[in-house]
Amino acid sequence: MLSVALILQLFAPPVAAPAGEPAVAQAPVDAYDLEAATRDVEVILIDRGKPYLEARARLEAYPALAAEAVVARLEAVPAPGPEKRDRLLNVLAALKRPEHVAMFGEQLRRAMLQDRPTELWLQLLRRQGSAATPVLIGLVGDRELSNEQRSLLIEALVDATASDELGALMAMVGRGASELQDALRRAVIRRARERSDDQAAIAAGIDDDLDTDASDAGRLAQLLILRAACCDVDDGFTARLEAVLSDPAAPFQVQVAAIDGLDRLERGAGVLEAMVRAQGKAALEGAQAAEILVALALEALPADTAASLGAELALISSEAPRLAQLGYRFAALAPDHSWLAASQRHAWPEVRKTALTRVADSGGCDKTTVRALTSIAGPVSAGGERDARVGRAAVTALGRCNDPNAYKALRELLDNSGVDLTQRAEAARQLVEHDPGGADLIAESLLEGRYPDLARDLVVALGHASSPSETVRDALCRTSRANPMVAATAGETVARLFPGEGCEP
Repeated sequence: MLSVALILQLFAPPVAAPAGEPAVAQAPVDAYDLEAATRDVEVILIDRGKPYLEARARLEAYPALAAEAVVARLEAVPAPGPEKRDRLLNVLAALKRPEHVAMFGEQLRRAMLQDRPTELWLQLLRRQGSAATPVLIGLVGDRELSNEQRSLLIEALVDATASDELGALMAMVGRGASELQDALRRAVIRRARERSDDQAAIAAGIDDDLDTDASDAGRLAQLLILRAACCDVDDGFTARLEAVLSDPAAPFQVQVAAIDGLDRLERGAGVLEAMVRAQGKAALEGAQAAEILVALALEALPADTAASLGAELALISSEAPRLAQLGYRFAALAPDHSWLAASQRHAWPEVRKTALTRVADSGGCDKTTVRALTSIAGPVSAGGERDARVGRAAVTALGRCNDPNAYKALRELLDNSGVDLTQRAEAARQLVEHDPGGADLIAESLLEGRYPDLARDLVVALGHASSPSETVRDALCRTSRANPMVAATAGETVARLFPGEGCEP
């Protein structure tokens, strides 16, 4: 059974074996030596019949000599090919001697330090299963290795650990460099998902640490996040998360982790709603921690509850970008777009952009809304939006308006060289997707070379056509032959829109 002390070697280099440690007893070698083992290694590489079986039996009878001969052949130049290497690895794996596992680990460590290929030795250690666990723990704790290398070793360690010992590995959670923690979290989640029977052992290990090590807020947060991400839901863990959010003295990062857990598990709506109300005033007054907690809780709540709370707190009027974004995201906004002008006066472009995504949620747009969107998407020199992301959102909103006046505005934006290129490209895409005559218009523009600086964007836009015409196909085919800069993109678009037809030679 793995002990916590052994697991915590993650942060200490491996301890070398004491000098003079007695050697493991070997089989007598009076009739068999290294030269004979080397010959048998060559036999198993080239033979498949009785000679192979006899050579394999002799090697397994003298494992120390066999290991030395096989390792020498693996490292020889030229190196054995994939099939021969697998045969050699099978021999080493079959020997299953404790000192060989340590040797594989030492060879792997040496290869990592010397920046040589490591796949062979890592594969050998993986084949040892749980017998490789102590060696892998030592390597994970070796600070002479880079964090990238130790991350690979953590993944191998989690894979190799026996099911009944997984709980002990959880002592590593929340300790060590962030790269190592990320690797550990990924490996544990993958193990839990691939082998669902292991979830109980992992969860039990995490729960034990949650019960006994509550003093380190950072570690407690990491344990909560991993527990929610890796393992099945149970009422006990849900109650633990809800208790954290109900405790005003709980550390900030632990509260964040609890919200994340309830969000993943889709539970705890009542306590999340209570948190928003409890922290709402402080959040609106500029307390950053409260702002983050309220924002995360709102995103974890059902949309209708979040909308109700957003209206209650008047989030769309908040100066804080997180809160105002959520306000516009969830709010029940008037279909006449009377809120649009106020939304575009917010200081933060993220808020202005989020508000624009709500345009035409409940139907089309009147002329006033179309004019407002056209102005936002227009040239900066004429008062248009300076942030191109917001400008593109206005262009996209014009497409959603599903209105002839909006289509006319999109054509004018496409033709206006004073408009940001990315916004003109978006105008082309919106015309293709929404205007009944838009795809043919863009195809004709491509044929005429009307917008040379947008050629690739026009080709990409045509790829969104729902019912492409022959005009579209002709434009794409001619472009694929005449414009080498966009030929590949045009060819791919033709193949996707007209499967089996392509272009005539």
